[in-house]
Amino acid sequence: MSGFGTPSHLRRDRLSDKIAKDIEDRVLSGKLTVGDRLPSERDLMAHYGVGRPAVREALLWLSKTGILSVSNGDRTRVTEPDPREMLQLLSGAARMLVARPEGIRQFQKTRIFVEVALAREAARLATDEDVAELEALLLANEGCAEDIPAFSASDDAFHQRIGLIAQDPLLDALYHVVLELLEEQRRMSLSHPDALGKAVAAHRAIFEAIRDRDADRAEAAMREHLETVVQTYWAISERPSDAP
Repeated sequence: MSGFGTPSHLRRDRLSDKIAKDIEDRVLSGKLTVGDRLPSERDLMAHYGVGRPAVREALLWLSKTGILSVSNGDRTRVTEPDPREMLQLLSGAARMLVARPEGIRQFQKTRIFVEVALAREAARLATDEDVAELEALLLANEGCAEDIPAFSASDDAFHQRIGLIAQDPLLDALYHVVLELLEEQRRMSLSHPDALGKAVAAHRAIFEAIRDRDADRAEAAMREHLETVVQTYWAISERPSDAP
């Protein structure tokens, strides 16, 4: 079996963990590379001297971590990890955090940190084609400033395009995970009477900075935009329930 030499001694307790660690080590060392097929379950059972449950548990765990791709009808393969899938493993704990005000504040800070970095990189790396596509998304966003659902969708498209221009898959994945966790915050912020107008002006400032390849201005414009969103959210959420 290519890439599989004699296994190190495996203790009898938690065999699936030991098998997963052994396969992971082979991938990280380059003995197994992206696209390589693993031996069949039967061969892995014989190789490690264990039963089918231990092998399946190990393969399932490695599939969840993004190292392996397990599919019916074909042998398990080593795969290229998807940053978004890796970060989704944290979603359960993250949702517990965001259920509390202090957790919301932390993720709001994280969003600002990530999107400011993405805006800066976008200004540095944007091509003429990127600028043209971003402008088209900006115009679409400005064209639905009276329609909250349509505005929200075009807002997403505008911000996501900035993430793609920045060419940083890990930061982009982190942005999407954080944005999903803050979905309720975004909806509430957009309900404020002044929110859409402020967002349109902010998007225009961000776009113009990226168009001009001015990283400092893009960073400042994105920071101001997101800090305004945060302030609007807390102004609404902390307002007394009997306030007009």
